Amino acid sequence: MSANVRDLVIEYVSAAGEKRFDRLEELVHPDATMDGTVKSESKGAEAFVQGFRNLAPIIDRNEIREVIVEGDRAFVLYDFVTDSPAGAVLSGELLTIQEDRIISSTLIFDWRRWPEVLGELRTRHAPPPQPA
Repeated sequence: MSANVRDLVIEYVSAAGEKRFDRLEELVHPDATMDGTVKSESKGAEAFVQGFRNLAPIIDRNEIREVIVEGDRAFVLYDFVTDSPAGAVLSGELLTIQEDRIISSTLIFDWRRWPEVLGELRTRHAPPPQPA
C-alpha cells in the first residue's frame, strides 16, 4: 500500500500546485476534512478543494521536498511557491488515506511568510479603482 499512498500524495500535491482542481476533487474523499494552521476546518471534498481554489491567484507551483509513508498515512513537506514577494512558503501536510483517497489533512506552514501572501491575495482581489 505504501507505494500507492506515495503516488497518491505526490499526485495530490502536484495537482494543487498546478491548479488542476478537477483532478484534486478526484483524489479527495467526499467526507474529507482539513485542519491545522488554516482559518477554519474544512469539511467535505467541495470545501476542502475550495481552499486550494482560493489560493489560485497566488500559487505558482508546489515543490516536494520529502514524502514519508507509514501504512495509510503520509507526511509531505513541500514549498508552496508563490509568484508574490513572499516567494516560497515551507508547508507540510499529515495526510490520511481511506478508500484510495485523501480523507484528512492537517496542514502546517511557515506562518512568518503568510501575512505577505494574504496581502498579495487581497491586492489581486481588490476591485479596480472607479474613475473620478
